[in-house]
Amino acid sequence: MAEPDKRTKAIRVLTGIANLAADMLLPTLIYLALTPTGLSASLRLTVGGILLGAKAISGRIETGEFRWRLALLTAIVPLIAVFGCHLAGCGDRISMVAGAIAGAVIVLADLARTRLRKTAHGTPRPPIDTFAIIVLAEVVTSVVLTSISGDARFVLARGSFYLAVAGLIVLASTWTDRPMMRVVLKPVAAKGDPLRAAAYDRLWASSKRFRTIYRTVNGSLGLVLLADAVLRIVVIYSFSSGQIAQSGLASQLPFVMLIAAWFLINRGLLIPRARRMLDAECDVAQGSEKELSPPAGDFYTRVSSAVRPTG
Repeated sequence: MAEPDKRTKAIRVLTGIANLAADMLLPTLIYLALTPTGLSASLRLTVGGILLGAKAISGRIETGEFRWRLALLTAIVPLIAVFGCHLAGCGDRISMVAGAIAGAVIVLADLARTRLRKTAHGTPRPPIDTFAIIVLAEVVTSVVLTSISGDARFVLARGSFYLAVAGLIVLASTWTDRPMMRVVLKPVAAKGDPLRAAAYDRLWASSKRFRTIYRTVNGSLGLVLLADAVLRIVVIYSFSSGQIAQSGLASQLPFVMLIAAWFLINRGLLIPRARRMLDAECDVAQGSEKELSPPAGDFYTRVSSAVRPTG
């Protein structure tokens, strides 16, 4: 597989930035757009959260891996549950719990279906990756938190608990053999080249320094998510309950600053070191192949010499 050209890379970066901006602004924009409906602040925030969750669970748009059917299903069914309960006269909390349970059933069914499909035809069961564990934990957390309180600020702050869960799981994976960032960054380091992917695995198995670099990247991401979870709650509750839109936007600022610092430090200092180690490993592997495989000219020279009649 050829490495993407500069234009493709630029498009992916711009799409990724737009994707991040949508994640940050979508709940607040939905909250403001639904103001004329007369719905409570909690329900308006819930609608935005459902749409954002459906988008997040369905894959990455910039890489073409987004599953539109799953996104539509994970958005429409919980919304039907929320508004169905609301129109039936149920309170906000019951309506939100119904939506959370509907979304949880869909997500868990999709995870189970994916696991069963991967193990079909006698293929070995792949290990559950960190992202799947995060999804499972956040599904449970969503249902529990939704049942606790219907206060608008608490609904807005629920994202902090999801971040905290994700941060703890990412941080815990640091000391395993499959840290999340090892799995996420391997395709980037391999650049679609199977030889580089094999070299990556060899380095992971043989080089403590290589493992330390990726574990540092992984652990620091976990700490960033935990720090943002705390700061987000502080910012949200520093505003009054009537300033939901302002607190929603302001609560995104710590994440922007923390993730930008994390990216610049790791992209500028740690990842280049790992890349140089991977390049060196690839060069060594290529050199070994050349030594084990003599040039074709030498082979034919020796063969012709052996069979050439003498005298």
